[in-house]
Formats: sequence, structure tokens, C-alpha cells
Amino acid sequence: MEKRKLNRREFLRLSAAAATGAIIAACVPAAPQVVEVEKEVPVEKVVKETVVVEKEVVVEKPAKAVELRFIKLAMGDAVSTYFNETAIPKFEEAYPGLKVKVDMSDWDHLGEKCLTSFAGNIPIDLVETGSDWVGPYAKRKQFLPIDAYVDRDYQDEIQDFYPDMVDISRYQGKLMALPYILDIRTTCYRKDHFEEVGLDPETPPDTWDDLVDYATKLVQRDAQGNITRAGYMIDASSPGGAFFEFWYLLVQNGSEVVVPWGSWDPEDVAFNGPEGVEALQFMYDLINKHKVSPITGMSTKNPDLSALAEGVTSMTTQGSWEVGNWKMYQPDKLELLGIGIPLMKKKRLQYVCPNVYAIGTNTRNPDEAWLLMKHMISEEIMTGMLGPENNSPPRKSIAAEAEYMQDPMLKKYQQIPEKGWGTTTPQAVDFPTLEFIGNYVQAALRDEIGIKEALDKAAEEVKKKIKEALAAE
Repeated sequence: MEKRKLNRREFLRLSAAAATGAIIAACVPAAPQVVEVEKEVPVEKVVKETVVVEKEVVVEKPAKAVELRFIKLAMGDAVSTYFNETAIPKFEEAYPGLKVKVDMSDWDHLGEKCLTSFAGNIPIDLVETGSDWVGPYAKRKQFLPIDAYVDRDYQDEIQDFYPDMVDISRYQGKLMALPYILDIRTTCYRKDHFEEVGLDPETPPDTWDDLVDYATKLVQRDAQGNITRAGYMIDASSPGGAFFEFWYLLVQNGSEVVVPWGSWDPEDVAFNGPEGVEALQFMYDLINKHKVSPITGMSTKNPDLSALAEGVTSMTTQGSWEVGNWKMYQPDKLELLGIGIPLMKKKRLQYVCPNVYAIGTNTRNPDEAWLLMKHMISEEIMTGMLGPENNSPPRKSIAAEAEYMQDPMLKKYQQIPEKGWGTTTPQAVDFPTLEFIGNYVQAALRDEIGIKEALDKAAEEVKKKIKEALAAE
């Protein structure tokens, strides 16, 4: 998973309205006398229908209201306003028999909330989570496959999504969720810092060697040798952060935590192989040999600004929220922000992980939950949810047509899923398993343990956790 900034997704870290609930207009003879009659129907027939029977229009309504529980991750103020004042009211207006009970959460408490919901059989009609959480929940049969719904009424619409970003949420061939936001990471940099040291401000680093060359030119230190400006910021201050800084390099070096990606075989744990050792050695050298960043990253004096925005680092790996941060807090300096491409070693890859919507298997109203999911990932609602914070969409039409996505910097982010440069962590591992790896990465960076030994010990921990997951089935 990630060092989440949305909180993961630090997320990541964040969807708008379907027309599926509109009343179908019927063709009738000229000037009929029309009488409206209310007729109670079973609650599962919640979609409004209008049927013309000679001179009488029968309007079907649900026998009682259905309440859908929607576990939603925390949002910024502008997104929250749209969600509460537009997205949910539009759904309830389209489907008068349905009411949405929003159950807010954050990444730190989402797992506990889901655990207690399934243990106590408290329905989860819709939940927002990370696509890298889908595998473990699907393996425990806690997320509902949605293939039948897609086959029935969503085959055309699903073509608007990036296929890779949909397939990430497949488990054993079954589709368990659909994406509503992309957490796309890539290299961000300060153009003014580049100019200061004689680097072309329009040419970001392309390879690992470039990163070392650029970062050693950009780093600044005080008289005591303390870093006052990181050349390339590495934030390994937490186990989760340490894992992701390592993982970015691992996938660029041609490996993964588990190979192949979808495997649940403990013997397929691979991050302690030669590629992983080389990746962690490179990370170690950036901090301890080239000294371009402290292990803890860089702190800012202004809590509203990112480290890059405040200028205490010249380069870092960040998501599109970096653009939003500059637009909100220092739009007058936006021309100084540069967006690069994923670094190349053996592969050009970076983190692209969707937040997704999934339906719990303990839902009592799966058809209605599907209606809510479709509404939240519709083009209108998704645009309304993502636009205020410049978040990256999983739908091609929004990337091409939404007004906010005409920003050239956001388009640079979007080219990563478009060109197939995006990937995410395997299904067999999630938090806290990834933090186990991060603990050992931190220990190696601090010279408390050797690099190969650290990765071998971490691999044994991961194998143990995968075996426990398999045994719990």
C-alpha cells in the first residue's frame, strides 16, 4: 500500500451522477386523460418505472425506504461539500425509495471498521478502500463480485475506464470493485532550483543515474553539514513511508514484493532477490553515501505547504495533490513546479493505485448498492468529486474533457496510466504486512542490519503472514 496521503493513498487520498434513475418517458395517444395511482411493490424493485395502461399511469414506489450504509473515506472541505450537498442528494432524488447513511472513516480506522462490520453482520452496502485491499477482502469472501451487474447494464460504460485500473480489482478472475480516483505518483521538482545549479528546468531526471547526478548538484547543507535543502527527498520516517520509498525502486528494477503479481504462494515472495538488494542499496547510498536527503525527509515551517512548495527539497516523488497544494497556497509560484516521468532502471514504472468502491457480502440490498456505486462513478459525479483537489480520474472521458484536467501538469500525471507505466502492490500483501518490510528497510538505512539480511528477514515475515492468511480461509 502506500504512504497514504489521501492518506494513501495520503490519500489518497476521493465521484458524480448517473442518469439511470430517470423516469422513462412513454409514448401515448394524443390527449389522453391521465390519472396517477400509487402502487406498493417489493422493496427490491426500487427503480422508478412509469407504465401506461390506457388512461391510467401507474407509478410504482417502494413499499418502504431502504437505507444504504456507505463507508466513505475522509475528504477535503470542497470535496466534502460537493459530496454532501450534490452527490448524495442527487442519488436520493433519482431514487426516492433509497436513503444513504454516510459512515465516515479514515485510513487508520478503515480496517477496524470493516472488521467489526463483518464480525457483527452490520451491512456494508458500499465502501471506499484501496484497490490493494481488494485481494485480502475478496479472499475472505467479504466483497461481492460485480461481474453480473457489469454484464447486465455496464458493459459500454466500463470501456471508459483504463483497463489496467479495472483489472487491479480482479480476484481469481472476478471483478470485486471499480475505481473512482487514481493515486498517481511521479517525480516532481523545482524549476528554479534546477536553474540555480545549471540544470535544464524542462528536463527532469530520466534514469537512476540522472537522479544521483541531479540530486548531488541540488542538495544544500549548512556549515555543520546538516541538509537544509534535500536534492531528492526520501521520507523513511515511518515504516509505511520507508516501504514505499523502497518499493518505487524495486518495481523500477524489475521485481515486486511477490512475483507473479497475483500469486498467493509464499514461495513467490521475491523482494529479497538481487533486484531488491540493488534497489535498497541504491536507496541506502542516496541517504548515506551521496547524502542528498535525511532519512526522515524534510519538515516545513508552514504546515499548509509541502516540502517541495516551501523549497526545502528540490525533487520528490508525489501525487497530483502536489499540484493542488500549490494552486491553493501559492498559485503565484505555480510556474516553478515541474512534473517529471517515472524513473527508468529496468522498467519505467511508478505507483498508480485506485481508490475503489466495493459492495460487502453482508449487504441486504445488493441491487440498490450497485445503483449507488454506479452513481458515484458516473462521469458527472466523479468529475465533481475529483475536480476541487485536482485528483486524477480513472475514466478516459474525464481525463480528456473535464475542464480541470486541461491543466498541462495534470496531463503529465495522466500519461502514466495511459502509457501503462502504472502499477501497485500485490494482492497477497497489505498493511500491516508492508510495514514489516518498512521496519527492516529503516533498520538497514540506519546501519542496524545489513541490506541482504534485512530483506531476508522481512521476506520471512511476509511469507508467515501470507501463510496465516491462507490458513484462515
